[in-house]
Amino acid sequence: MHGSSSVLGLSSQTWTYVEVASGLLLLATTARTAANTIGGQGIFGYGKNQTLANYGKKNSANWASLQALSLAIVAVTMLKNNHNSIQQLKESFKFSEIKDHVF
Repeated sequence: MHGSSSVLGLSSQTWTYVEVASGLLLLATTARTAANTIGGQGIFGYGKNQTLANYGKKNSANWASLQALSLAIVAVTMLKNNHNSIQQLKESFKFSEIKDHVF
């Protein structure tokens, strides 16, 4: 794919922003879930901490919304990557057919 081309109507620069936002949201929501789990259960029983276990519970609805947004952006990013893979596969088949006819 060319650098200036668009995929699913978005430019490559916009996709870069989407992917960065996706990574940051996924990191934040995963870190919160990990903190809650480690704080509540510990790791093999070690490291239990009530502060970690309760981290974000006051704003649990906001965290749930962030997690849903994160999953939606991951899904869109996967759709874009699948689109790219299909385009590359098509180009590969075209090249293969040309190669078979020429050589």
